[in-house]
Amino acid sequence: MDLTLSAENLKVYYFSEFGTIRAVDDVSFGIGKNESVGIVGESGCGKSTLGTALLRSVPYPGKIVSGQIILNGKNISKMSDDEFDKKVRWKKISMIFQGALNCLDPVFTIGSQMKEILQQHGYSNDYSEIIEESLSNVLLEPSIVKKYPHELSGGMKQRVSIAMSLLLKPKILVADEPTTSLDVMVQSQIINLLKKLKKDRDMSIIFISHDLGVISEVSETIAVMYRGQVVEMGKAYQIYKNPKHPYTEKLVSSIPSMKNKHSKLEILTEKTTDPTRKESGCKFYDSCPYAKEKCLNDPPVIKYRDGFVRCWLYE
Repeated sequence: MDLTLSAENLKVYYFSEFGTIRAVDDVSFGIGKNESVGIVGESGCGKSTLGTALLRSVPYPGKIVSGQIILNGKNISKMSDDEFDKKVRWKKISMIFQGALNCLDPVFTIGSQMKEILQQHGYSNDYSEIIEESLSNVLLEPSIVKKYPHELSGGMKQRVSIAMSLLLKPKILVADEPTTSLDVMVQSQIINLLKKLKKDRDMSIIFISHDLGVISEVSETIAVMYRGQVVEMGKAYQIYKNPKHPYTEKLVSSIPSMKNKHSKLEILTEKTTDPTRKESGCKFYDSCPYAKEKCLNDPPVIKYRDGFVRCWLYE
């Protein structure tokens, strides 16, 4: 596969007075041209941190401590901040941030906020045509430029966020929980919109969510994260039909089934651990039904045809 973007042994830590939190701990994955990769896992597993790291926008006190981010064969993690801003951020890779309401400034109109993005990236001509085209792509009327965020519904605000992320026509889009807090009908509209944009613009999409149902709608490939690590990655049908990692197995088993209404749902339980404590060995050891003594050592990454699994069971 011709990789458009890849992360290699990426580590992102948060440094505080209480200790170091290893939010992303040795993550490697890639996404190809016109591909959709879903990153799934429970809250706090490092999904959003991984997404922001790809745009080198990790919030303070977080920092990328090691690893590489490769875009079309070039190591963009070594670029200067100025070069990255001018050549990569929003132009080649953009992001839909979690929570549309928090991303929009309540005291400025939608049009003025979109205009500011263009100004920051050197556009000096008439902005109206570019803004109108971007709004049209997400099925919004041009008149919305005169409205303030509080005048829009949740679904419309989410569409505006998507329109902003697509203003400079990037080829890679990181969508962080774009359907969270939306009702089922609006969720469906946003998912269908992203699928259409991917097809029309020949884009690659990294879709971040804790919802396996949503992920299954948009992603051909799925990466399962647990405590800062990708423990399994493969084609969507493989993940759902034949999960390999014990955590993925429990995660898939926790989804209610329409076919087998009387099946017992798996309940994910684990011990509460100090996030600043450095762990050795498999991070799922305490909750794994197959745990053995050798699992106290760091598990190997076993590659297979369409993905990999980080587990001693497949040594």
